Amino acid sequence: MAKEVYMPALGMNQETGTLLRWLKNEGDSVTKGEPLMEVATDKTDVEIEAPVSGILRNVTAKEGDEIPVGQVIALIAKPDEVIAATTKSAPFAAATPLPAAPTNSTSVKPPPPSAPPVAPGNGVSASITPVAARMAADHGIDISRIQPAGNRIQKEDVLAYIAAQTPAGGRLLASPKARRLAEEAGIDLASLTGSGPDGAVITADINAAIQSAQQVPLTQQVAKPAATASPVPIAPISTDAATIPMSRMWKVMAERLTQSWTTAPHFFLARDVDAKRLKKWHSSAQARTQVKLTYTDLFVKLVAASLRAHPRVNAAWLDGRIVANEAINIGLAVAVEDGLLVPVIRDADRLGLEEIAKARADLVTRAQAGKLSVDELQGGTFTISNLGMFGIDQFSAIINPPQAAILAVGRIADRVVPVEGKAKVRPMLTLNLSSDHRVVDGARSARFLAHLAELIEDPLRVLD
Repeated sequence: MAKEVYMPALGMNQETGTLLRWLKNEGDSVTKGEPLMEVATDKTDVEIEAPVSGILRNVTAKEGDEIPVGQVIALIAKPDEVIAATTKSAPFAAATPLPAAPTNSTSVKPPPPSAPPVAPGNGVSASITPVAARMAADHGIDISRIQPAGNRIQKEDVLAYIAAQTPAGGRLLASPKARRLAEEAGIDLASLTGSGPDGAVITADINAAIQSAQQVPLTQQVAKPAATASPVPIAPISTDAATIPMSRMWKVMAERLTQSWTTAPHFFLARDVDAKRLKKWHSSAQARTQVKLTYTDLFVKLVAASLRAHPRVNAAWLDGRIVANEAINIGLAVAVEDGLLVPVIRDADRLGLEEIAKARADLVTRAQAGKLSVDELQGGTFTISNLGMFGIDQFSAIINPPQAAILAVGRIADRVVPVEGKAKVRPMLTLNLSSDHRVVDGARSARFLAHLAELIEDPLRVLD
């Protein structure tokens, strides 16, 4: 029997994936485990391996298509197998746990969809597709009441049940993540036209609505001028102005930062720190190892120690709840050609300075080469953005959701500062902490930043 090829779920909150390119043509022979296609998620590009060996048949997805997770996009059949010309899509739940991608490869093997057994209303033993189960759970439907058209409950059966049971003006189809974002942004789902399967409202629709709401006409932003006042002409944008092309990564970055800025109540704290002892620590530590150490490595070590002492700053905002993170996984903002990536150093508080430096160098190198796996871009609990190497003195960063805070680090530069009543020249550093007020208040963030400043000014308190 032919094996179905699905658009894989590579992340817990992923709803769609973009097919970048097929690595095999329809009719080609494929071998189990070899790269079959390249898929773009909202974090990175991933090669997907063939689940079985055979002949690639019934390809229904074109390069560049954005496809719901779990939708069948091709078949792999035996050479002599006779199959129908088309196949029906059978999505599965995006939240299905996946094994982490191997660190030496970006190829991912998508697991087959599960089909939990149910007892439908006709009393016949049957099964339900995961997407149907998720849809039923989202609408609070008892699946035992659904009468399937075939031997298992499909999403069409759930939709038919909803249509029969829901009066006019009933609950609209929307993904759980879209419902949460709409609630946080105060958006009425009924006012939106969904672009997801069967017209369901998905995350992209909410983000588009948020951006549209921000573009308030000028006449609504300012009071109307008096009748005697001359209207101020607004220079129109030239119709022949060149549009700068954006990569898919840049678009995703723009959407995520817009979502963070418009939904998370940011507040900012800044602190100047004497970096004299930090510089000495860097020099002495570098003299004891052949591994190249950067100041970012030192910041990761010190931030991890401070997060361990102030766990609330390491928490997250998820579905209207404050969720504690036991692990301290520090993301590093890395600029790449097409946008911004944030690879994660896991369990940073348990690593020595050399281990941090090796992990940082490896992640940054592969980020710039586009070779990171999805797993290496997920699970961060706090982010550091260091622009000191660009000569920046200080800046404020936008929080990387669902994290509670991000630290912006500027350069170390000599400044004249008062020391015991006298003007002295000292190497100074400015730290800027952006925090989500839903998770941490000013006092908690201030205590965290003060503790971090103390560690920078006396780094030997943290053993390397």
